[in-house]
Amino acid sequence: FDFEHHMTVPEGIARFGIPLGIRIQRNVEIERYNDESISMTVDILAISSPRPPDLDMRPALKLSYCYMETELEELANSQALCNSLGPFPPSLIRQITTSQARGKKEAELVWQAEKEKEREIDSAICNKLLGTMEMQNPVKRSFGEAKETVIPTIFLLNIRNQLILPLHFFTNNRIKLVHTSPRVIHTKFVRPFGIDEQCGEKVQLLDLGKMITLWGNDDIYECLSPLHFLEASKNLLAALQLLCKAPTEFTDPLQAPTSNSTNYAVEYEKHLSYFKQMNDFKDTFALWYDFKREARMDILLGNVVFDWAKYVACVHIILQTRQAVEHSNLPSRSKLPQLSIMHDVLSAHAPTDKFFLE
Repeated sequence: FDFEHHMTVPEGIARFGIPLGIRIQRNVEIERYNDESISMTVDILAISSPRPPDLDMRPALKLSYCYMETELEELANSQALCNSLGPFPPSLIRQITTSQARGKKEAELVWQAEKEKEREIDSAICNKLLGTMEMQNPVKRSFGEAKETVIPTIFLLNIRNQLILPLHFFTNNRIKLVHTSPRVIHTKFVRPFGIDEQCGEKVQLLDLGKMITLWGNDDIYECLSPLHFLEASKNLLAALQLLCKAPTEFTDPLQAPTSNSTNYAVEYEKHLSYFKQMNDFKDTFALWYDFKREARMDILLGNVVFDWAKYVACVHIILQTRQAVEHSNLPSRSKLPQLSIMHDVLSAHAPTDKFFLE
């Protein structure tokens, strides 16, 4: 008797037109039948000879239905699909488990390959960075020696294009921040100032609206201490001197400066020198700050030259007005008195300055 034919499960039949759920249900029944048949055949085979002639060897094993590779992948990747189509025959469970294990192994190999690639990239970047932080042209700082302040180019471009920065932008700390952390400043591209340059390429300037929101304006004296005021004024003067520096040679004699010519740097230096020479500079700083700011803007935007006598008269009126307020026992204020009081005191002097007329 061919016992082997009753103990070896035959290959399945490929009838993929039958829905997957029905094939799974039928395979559950087929495998249960085949398992029972194989178990009976094994039991009979184990009986010692002579075997009873009336033993039933059961029919040959049934053919099960095959599954496509795509169906096995879907079952391995979707627990919801397995729950909807179950229960499964043992052979299908083994196939799904094997497919899942193979997928995890492949995913792990891919992950390891990606990690290895990242390590190679990091190693290459590290090798490129090695030795790139060597100091170029190192200098030795002497004790007590002040470091030269380098005016940022974008500051010079703003001044050249008639976009005057608030004075406290020129303190050493602000200038250092622009040099070391350029990403903190807001910029924009505009066409250069001047009718003849309207067709030129756009230049990058500070966005004054955003920068004033970030750093504040200089319309009140509290934005600067007297010390920082002198520091910022010195740096602004240095910027103007760079912009007004005459070329060493002139190709056109008509463009050469004359002996009586002036420029913004010269006039601003006179303007600054007047306030620096005041004996009570720190005490009266808050009083004449507004006038000083207005006069600075007149020089830089209005082409107004410095007039020593007018400065003396204006500052004298400001200080006398302050004294008048104090002698009249009015509440002391850190800024100039009210316009009604100013008008009474200034009426006799009949000033023509834009600052006082306003």
